[in-house]
Amino acid sequence: MGEVRKIPVKSQDDVWFFEKQINLFDMLDFFPSDAIQKKDGTAGKMLKIETDLGWSFETDIEYGKFCFHKKSKSMHGTGKWVVESGLRAGDVICIEKIGDYHYKLFKESNSA
Repeated sequence: MGEVRKIPVKSQDDVWFFEKQINLFDMLDFFPSDAIQKKDGTAGKMLKIETDLGWSFETDIEYGKFCFHKKSKSMHGTGKWVVESGLRAGDVICIEKIGDYHYKLFKESNSA
């Protein structure tokens, strides 16, 4: 297993927020700097994000918001993953580095 960064889900309000975006500001050093969108709006280098749900998506990191680029919940992205994974308060969002531009998004759950 590669290095993993974790984001605790403290409340249902957090779940609502994570449906909109997963903030990466405190872990930007975990991602290649050229994967961050440029100030002028030029896309950063794409990251491949695999999920524990069997699908993946490509994204860069949005400049200013420092999150994976937002996509409709009907498209593969973090919003869809939050909904389909059944993320709840008490869970932990985990991002594992598999390669330079390759990551895995999964959750750890304490619920039975």
